[in-house]
Amino acid sequence: MAVAATVDLYTQITQRLLPIPAKFHYTFNLRDVAKVFQGILMTRAQSVSSTEAFARLWQHECARVFSDRLTDQGDRQFFKETAAELMKSKLKSAVKEEEPIFSILLKLEQEVVFYEEVTDKAKLLKVLEDKLSDCNLSSQTLGYPKMNLVFFGDAVSHVLRVARILRQPRGNAMLIGVAGCGKQSLTRLAAFMLDCRAF
Repeated sequence: MAVAATVDLYTQITQRLLPIPAKFHYTFNLRDVAKVFQGILMTRAQSVSSTEAFARLWQHECARVFSDRLTDQGDRQFFKETAAELMKSKLKSAVKEEEPIFSILLKLEQEVVFYEEVTDKAKLLKVLEDKLSDCNLSSQTLGYPKMNLVFFGDAVSHVLRVARILRQPRGNAMLIGVAGCGKQSLTRLAAFMLDCRAF
């Protein structure tokens, strides 16, 4: 059912959200469908033990692949409503108000690292603050200045998105935003946490 739901979502997005000069990057193709399943395959059975958990994982991966590229609030709302409708009809699951978050960041220090749903946001913030301190201690050897970051909601979401992309094979992203909004700093932090070199 996840395949049918993803293909339906892709079809509706490609029919409704067409590329125009202001939204030139709205070019979706079948690789995006594959990316949804690439994200789903980052999990293990112990982290997705029920159909509800799988439905939340599907919702999260579709949001990362499709919704993260949408720039307009109306387009994001269309995606949210379409995904919710498909979750009910195809995956037989109710949609919660709060969007689910999946990440590996809570298990980085453990021997076996796997992708799981983040339910304890206080623990996530503590992990990010600890990693930021470690990153700042290593800033001289890494070759960039110390960072003084505030982890508000969007900043946390952006770090998680970049970390997810860096963990995937051939993962890539184009970060678009106003100068000074933190794209570079959050990317450096995500790279540091995953032992990648930022240059």
